[in-house]
Amino acid sequence: MVNLETSVSLASLGLIVMFVLIMYSFISFLVGPQSQGPDIVVQPEGVLIQVVSISAAPGIILAAVTFGLVRYYGSRKIGAIISICGIVLIIGNIMILSMIPRIPQILFVPGIIPLTYGLLAAGIGIIILGIIVIIREGKITRPFGEESS
Repeated sequence: MVNLETSVSLASLGLIVMFVLIMYSFISFLVGPQSQGPDIVVQPEGVLIQVVSISAAPGIILAAVTFGLVRYYGSRKIGAIISICGIVLIIGNIMILSMIPRIPQILFVPGIIPLTYGLLAAGIGIIILGIIVIIREGKITRPFGEESS
């Protein structure tokens, strides 16, 4: 049976994969055929805010919640899932950064570059949390303030 920690970590992975795929397709749409942009009028700022608030932010938050659930006893399986979340986030943002220069100037959103670098940093942080969870497996430490039996 799957426990809560595994379910939350898999949900985090799913949201981060969803973010990468949606952002990649959105940037591809903005680039358009022959790098000339789309044929219709779009407002990329709203879509960017929506994509981040629906998938990236919850995915990062769920990775942190998973760390909070297993921080005292650790787990190799959950640590590996958390680390994969960070790796997917980093690889996806590197792909997005490589596509940004091809966006036509009229559709370029100035906030996309700092957002991408911030998500790269979040990916590195998620990998670190996953490594900590893997290292702590089998080492039970009591939370501050609890008495030992």
